[in-house]
Amino acid sequence: MWPHNGGLPHGRLVALVVFVLVVTAGFTVALVVVDNEKVVDLIVSTAAGVLSVAVIAVWASLRGGAPPVGADTSATSAQAAEALAQEALKLYEQRQDERKLADREHPVPVTWRWSPHDVAGRPEDVVGAEDGVGPPLFDVLPGTEPASAAMLAQGELDHLFKVYGGVRTGRIVVLGAPGAGKSAAAIRTVLKVLQLRDGLAGEEARARVPVPVLLTPHDWNPKQDKLTDWLVGRLLSDFNSLRRAPFGRRSVGQLIGDRRIALFFDGFEDIAADQRAEALRALQGLRIPLVIFSRREEFTRAALQTPLRGAAVLELDPVPAEVAAERLAVWRPAGLPPALRQRLTDQVREEPVGVLAQALSTPLMLTLLRDAFPDGDTEGFAALAGELLMPGRFREPQDIHDRLLGRVLPAAYLPDYPESPSLYTLDQAERWLGHIAARMTATNTQQLAWWRVHDWASASWRILGGVVGGALAAGLISVLVARFTDELGERTVMGVLPAALAGGALGLATGIVTEQRARSGLLLRGSGRADFNAGMGLMSALAVGAAVALAVGPVTGPVAVAIAAPVATLTAGVTAGLAAAGEGMTPPLATRSARTRPPMRFLGRLIAGLPAGLATGMPAGLASGIPLGFAQGTRRGLVVGLAIGLAYTVAFGLIDGFTRISPDAGSPVGPMSAWHQDRGQSLSTGVVFGLAVGFAAGLTDTLAMARHDPLGVAIPVGLITGVVIGMITGIAAGLTVSHSWRTMVVFVQLWTQRELPLRVMRFLEDARRLEVLRESGPYYEFRHARLRDHLARRQGQGQGQVPGQGQGGDGTGRRPEPDPTAVPRTTPSG
Repeated sequence: MWPHNGGLPHGRLVALVVFVLVVTAGFTVALVVVDNEKVVDLIVSTAAGVLSVAVIAVWASLRGGAPPVGADTSATSAQAAEALAQEALKLYEQRQDERKLADREHPVPVTWRWSPHDVAGRPEDVVGAEDGVGPPLFDVLPGTEPASAAMLAQGELDHLFKVYGGVRTGRIVVLGAPGAGKSAAAIRTVLKVLQLRDGLAGEEARARVPVPVLLTPHDWNPKQDKLTDWLVGRLLSDFNSLRRAPFGRRSVGQLIGDRRIALFFDGFEDIAADQRAEALRALQGLRIPLVIFSRREEFTRAALQTPLRGAAVLELDPVPAEVAAERLAVWRPAGLPPALRQRLTDQVREEPVGVLAQALSTPLMLTLLRDAFPDGDTEGFAALAGELLMPGRFREPQDIHDRLLGRVLPAAYLPDYPESPSLYTLDQAERWLGHIAARMTATNTQQLAWWRVHDWASASWRILGGVVGGALAAGLISVLVARFTDELGERTVMGVLPAALAGGALGLATGIVTEQRARSGLLLRGSGRADFNAGMGLMSALAVGAAVALAVGPVTGPVAVAIAAPVATLTAGVTAGLAAAGEGMTPPLATRSARTRPPMRFLGRLIAGLPAGLATGMPAGLASGIPLGFAQGTRRGLVVGLAIGLAYTVAFGLIDGFTRISPDAGSPVGPMSAWHQDRGQSLSTGVVFGLAVGFAAGLTDTLAMARHDPLGVAIPVGLITGVVIGMITGIAAGLTVSHSWRTMVVFVQLWTQRELPLRVMRFLEDARRLEVLRESGPYYEFRHARLRDHLARRQGQGQGQVPGQGQGGDGTGRRPEPDPTAVPRTTPSG
């Protein structure tokens, strides 16, 4: 993702880059056409001077593109905050509707009180925190009052908004048991803050209300990732508005620095146990308002090691038996026998410490009881009510929990349900969702990222497949080139075996690159977080080594190749890896807009990846041109060196630029949109990379043939070579940058192990439509975390172990045979 370039004159930068490319291409053509040596010398000296000045100007413009400190930066930060607020308001309203939290007549029965645990301290300490110890003090939100000890003593769900607006330390912790309503409280509070902000008139008034963002820490490793870097990456990943022009990584960092956002941290327990104290230490130093939602035990253990100073620690109460009875009366299905309904509510009310009342003491379980059967299924609900009333039927609250959780999938995957037919049977859903839940539980994550499913299957088979595929593709290139150019002139074509070995090496590199990129966990955030991009370095080294060998080998012999190729390979690999690891250059605004025409957008990507392109193209050009210059004259060395250098600069500049930049940042953030976006990006990358490399290979072959054959022979030979090599390398490049392609291979692996259907994304979308899963940005989540735990526990009981445990973590252990009655309704493959 590129940073915003606030002060760079966009038109001049575009003109400079285009000028360099055009002059270089014209210079190469002139050297080929002109025969007069004096004219050639004049062209060389003139072009060298012009290009030197132009390249220096381009580099200076690119390096000088940081936005100036002052009004322009502040204005951009304010615009980013406004765009983020509008998108967040729509997003959290959608989540509220999905979770049915907007029932004003019968709201979610959530209340809270000041936590009695030692880590909480006293309300008076938070209210009177004026000594500046810990985080800075924040202004009270417009329309709210400073928090008092009485305000922090207890309250209802919507009162959390007043607490947030009045606690000047900007530190609040909300604890609760599983299913107690923490996520509901987070969504409702965030929405109230956003609605308050949206209702204020004027930018200055709205600036007093930091934009709240609700994030989960499932992908944060506090011991490895700096908090602000992780926060910037997540904001760019989860919010489209921040990826659109004129914003970007730098603008998001400015949002944090200007205290224009507030972090609502939902699911503190998702952080690994040995990292929670470190996480609190990092959160303590955050200079923006912070609200943490966590399970009680996980937070208190960490806070005993690293206290969160100045925090108001609140705790969600269990649902009283009287309130649970009222909800049962309100949420009954139509037609339930009044006598049975009355017995159910009376038992909860009269036995407040009974098994049933304890089981229904959380909003989650009350909601599951409400949704256990679809509308109109009064017989099913009556049967369940009879079970709940049966003495001794359930001995522990957990038994009732399991019974209610066990109704979620049968209620969703009804056979022949006309209003919402499923594409899968109940047996299939239980088996496949059970595997998914077990995998997520084994890694302690609440969110399913499809691009991270590679952890569920061994990577060795995917890399081996890349080696075999690369060898077959290269052998095919050799056969096709020999077949179509054999009769076109004097020519030596690499044999099938050497070509297959080279292709296998390229396939190995591609496999390693894709797995290395996958391990970074990045999808929509760009590629520049590590100090060295090993994947880009490896690809650059292989491409440069191959270019030098093909250009120099037939003319100078093995000695020159043995000297030039290793030097060029090492230089390109190291410099390209370093260049691709940085932030990249800043393309002008004119190349970033969603309305920009494709040629300009391609130019923007080339500018973003220009450091990596130059790091590859310059070694390739020099190592090819210098040996040929000594062997065949200055003109030929210049022509070949410039042609190869220019082609590889464009090719690797584009591939790095496309890796950094989302091709369609305006599309909605969701798992399926991210899937389609990734496929489009990999296709575009493959096309531009194949064109550039194919041009380089074809031109090199044409020049080599022109030494002893007329142009009528050399040009067709070069064209055929360029087309074949461009197609194969384009496919390799597209696969290298694609998350979706690698994930499809993983899906096939898991399908052969009978863990998932073949068409996994369709299955997940169907589960989301049936409200078993839900979207959270580009991730899937189970509708309830307890549902995930329940399915994982059932899966473990059926398998004897959780997938990924006791098997080396690669999930390659044997699986039971599928249920032969589990036949999909529409497709046999699922």
